[in-house]
Amino acid sequence: MAKKIRDISKDVISNQNLDYIDEQVRQDVAYGDETRLITNCLKRFPENTDIEIVAMKIGLIDITNSTHISQHKSKINAYDLAKHIISIPNIDERIKNGDPSVVNEIAKCNGKINLFSFASKYCCYHNHDIYEHDDYSILDTVLAQYLPVYFKGKVKKAHIEKWRQNFMYEKYNEFITQMLDELNITTEFRRRKFDHFIWFLNR
Repeated sequence: MAKKIRDISKDVISNQNLDYIDEQVRQDVAYGDETRLITNCLKRFPENTDIEIVAMKIGLIDITNSTHISQHKSKINAYDLAKHIISIPNIDERIKNGDPSVVNEIAKCNGKINLFSFASKYCCYHNHDIYEHDDYSILDTVLAQYLPVYFKGKVKKAHIEKWRQNFMYEKYNEFITQMLDELNITTEFRRRKFDHFIWFLNR
């Protein structure tokens, strides 16, 4: 049974509110500790060249972000995904520079499963936590469900699903950029804070 859509009529997407919710997320006992765990792990092991280290990072992001990779062992396993990630040419430099095509390359993986959500998170965490950039927007089930509610008339679930199914990450990322620009969101790390805002209020 689908979760009932929350009343968002009192939600105001502003610099002040994004900053406030971001701080609430970071102070949250469970999520804050997990966020720091991911950050410390990625800072300690920034590169994506060693299969065992990449597999470790996959497992950490999977379990803390509920990307459910472990539930699809018939289609993908940690070893194959790690092997695929380290095979992507210049992956670390490209993530540092915010190359959106890396998300698609990870998401396509072995052709048996679409890892669009996981890939967006994997790139986002590396880009933000290691390089302190803000180039990637996360897509997960909460964002997919609530973006059409917050931006009614500007995006539909069908649009988001099309972007996901067809590995059109750049289109998704551009949409988030456009919405944040229209709302005059200028706070530092606005993509990351916007993700926290939507997730924390509607999780």
